[in-house]
Amino acid sequence: MKLETLETKIYKALSHPIRLELVKKLIPGERCVCDLFDESEFTQPNISQHLKVLKDADVLACDRKANKLMYRIKHDEILDIMKLAQSMVHAEINSL
Repeated sequence: MKLETLETKIYKALSHPIRLELVKKLIPGERCVCDLFDESEFTQPNISQHLKVLKDADVLACDRKANKLMYRIKHDEILDIMKLAQSMVHAEINSL
């Protein structure tokens, strides 16, 4: 697979509002998938689908601990991307 394709998968995975919300919920650290379902207004199948997209794009990693699926942000660089985008948004808002 080309590098550009992998890069596009990351941007695409982060571009959906639900997926971005899920990643933000994981910023403090690893979370059980059951907690992510409980804190969401969306259905379990919908959340599962979005988690799969994030995992397939290598944004998230998933490990099984006992009988729980635990998700975490796979690479710290994802946080850098999010911080940069947030900084750009704040700068734009401040310039208005």
